[in-house]
Amino acid sequence: MITITQEFASIGRNFGNKLFTYAVARIIAEELNYKLLLPENSKIQRDGIVMDFPYGSIEGKIFESPEFYVSDHSISETGIDYVIDNGKNKKIFLDGYFLKYDYIKKYKNKVKEFYRELTLENDGKNDVIILLRDSNCDSTFKLPDEYYLNILSNLNFDKLYISFDHKHKHQSLFESLKKYDPIFLDLNILDLFKFITQKNTIIGCQGTFSFWSCFLSTASKIYWPIPEIGPNLPSWCLNLTVDDEDRYKIVKL
Repeated sequence: MITITQEFASIGRNFGNKLFTYAVARIIAEELNYKLLLPENSKIQRDGIVMDFPYGSIEGKIFESPEFYVSDHSISETGIDYVIDNGKNKKIFLDGYFLKYDYIKKYKNKVKEFYRELTLENDGKNDVIILLRDSNCDSTFKLPDEYYLNILSNLNFDKLYISFDHKHKHQSLFESLKKYDPIFLDLNILDLFKFITQKNTIIGCQGTFSFWSCFLSTASKIYWPIPEIGPNLPSWCLNLTVDDEDRYKIVKL
């Protein structure tokens, strides 16, 4: 059996972070045919609208001992295949965020399949959607306006959509985008996520919500920013850069 520890349930752990933790846990569970146990009442939210995390426990084999603990630090040193090989016939506790594309890369088709219900089919329209992110406590999330404006100036498209949080912190960008007559998406978190995945051109931002909505989409072109500071900058415990798909256009800032 593999158990995700109780911290996972907290509404303070955002949707994108939860998708990473669940993906790693489910890969291990499916490879070992283990029962996967999630904490009860795991929640996600956007703008105060709270919803249940859309995935739950799965059935499989159960072992009560010996116990095997997997953390961010341990998996960063050993990799997911080590956990699978050494977790056989053990009770696994998964405690951490696991925010690295490296962990799921080998199993990406499996991951895309069990997250398929979070996506919509490509709508075939010549539209662009830009993803915005800021934070009330971490200013490194915000990207310069020029990142978006420079990309848009070189694209031909019909409609511009904007996925946002902390709307009040992007007013200078919104002013510059008025000429495109943008459409702002004020949706609950799951509907917003699905809407993003159907668009053919996505201009990503920093963070795990952006990672997953881009990665699970069928977009033919994805712009992915690598800043000098912030969560998109790779580190020992975090890597949100998809480096094995030609549709990604890496933009270094």
